[in-house]
Amino acid sequence: MKRHIWTQLIISFIFLVLLIVGLISLMTMSLVSDHFDKYVQKKHDTTLTAYKNELKVSYLINNGTWKPAKVKKIGVRALQDGLILVLKNTDNKIIWEPSQTLLHRATNTQNIDSMNKKNGAIKINSKKVALVQFSYNDALGYTRHDVAFINDLRISLAGISIFVFLVAIVIAIWIARDLSRPLRQIVSFTQAVASGDYRNQLPQQTQIVEVNALVNVTNELSRQLSKNQALRERLSSDIAHELRTPLTTIQGSLEAMIDGIWPIDEARLVSLNDEVIRLTHLINNIENIASIEHREDKLIKVDTDLSKLIQQVLNNFQSNLEEKRITLDYQTEKIIVAIDPNKINQVITNLLSNAIKFTQTKGKIIITLKRVVDNVVLTIEDNGSGIAEKDVPHVFDHFYMADPARNRQQGGGGQGIGLAIVKAIVVAHGGSVSVDSELGVGTIFTVKLPLNN
Repeated sequence: MKRHIWTQLIISFIFLVLLIVGLISLMTMSLVSDHFDKYVQKKHDTTLTAYKNELKVSYLINNGTWKPAKVKKIGVRALQDGLILVLKNTDNKIIWEPSQTLLHRATNTQNIDSMNKKNGAIKINSKKVALVQFSYNDALGYTRHDVAFINDLRISLAGISIFVFLVAIVIAIWIARDLSRPLRQIVSFTQAVASGDYRNQLPQQTQIVEVNALVNVTNELSRQLSKNQALRERLSSDIAHELRTPLTTIQGSLEAMIDGIWPIDEARLVSLNDEVIRLTHLINNIENIASIEHREDKLIKVDTDLSKLIQQVLNNFQSNLEEKRITLDYQTEKIIVAIDPNKINQVITNLLSNAIKFTQTKGKIIITLKRVVDNVVLTIEDNGSGIAEKDVPHVFDHFYMADPARNRQQGGGGQGIGLAIVKAIVVAHGGSVSVDSELGVGTIFTVKLPLNN
């Protein structure tokens, strides 16, 4: 049967307390009884020794003879202590034993045959002068006070156990409530998150590290889901916008041709074809980034000289660099790393294309490639227009363009998806990409790839 954690904690705690209190009580009573038995036995032995010594003294006082009256006096006192004393000579003949009348007066000396017996000898100068036998009940050593003490101890121990048990229940309820309260809040919070409500955050209320860690993780999960939800909404809006523009152009042109407003000539058909190509390119990019991010696009890794790969990309942009008279500072070393060369080529191409696009005529681009510990680090730095501080955290978001107007002015036909593809490819390789930029000063993109990839 399923239980609430609050109930389970209380039951477990109470069971544990019962087990501990029960074991401690049993051990305590066992130890007390054991020590008390030893104490009583020692006292009993001391009593028997005292009677033997008293008989010995009586024998010596009477010049080595036994006076029946003296022995009787000692025997009667022994009966009062629950002892039946029988004195015999060395020939085992009875010197004195209690009469039946005396025995009947002793209420605790019934069933003599079933009593415990202890024999001893009375010696004078190591010479045995008499034999003495003591008969007594099992409970002889326990006086009324002893029995009362044991009973009081048991009652006190039972009372303490009940008190501890009640205190344990209170503590168990308090601990269970303290533990279960944040967990119940987390359950309610996650249910709200599951229904799409990301507005609230869980407070940290306990001193328990694991519970606080769970609260932090849950809050972070909510923040990420909220961020992803906002990203999906913006992505849907951006995709709709990006698709709507070429589709509207194509639809308007076709309607104009159908209505006879525009003639159907080669130039207009080429224009429509360009829009279709742009639309196809956009859809391919969306599909490409989705497959990379979901690891559906398998990486084909081979050992590649990264410096040669960079040089190949630079050769493709040579005319663009010369057209804008951009100075290129290229600082690399030969580094062999396991990568998918086609994907990394796409990364370098995107980053270099952006650097050239946003670098003014006669500007400068610096490319460096080096080993740093267990990573290979590629940086592409330009002294172009830079990126505003508020836009830097979003440059790798899908369809994000820091300044669309400036993008058009720089001759860009970008769709805000190139850097998202860059990040997806680098992350798929187990690396990272970052940007450092200042508006009006320039931008530095840094790509880190693991050498042991």
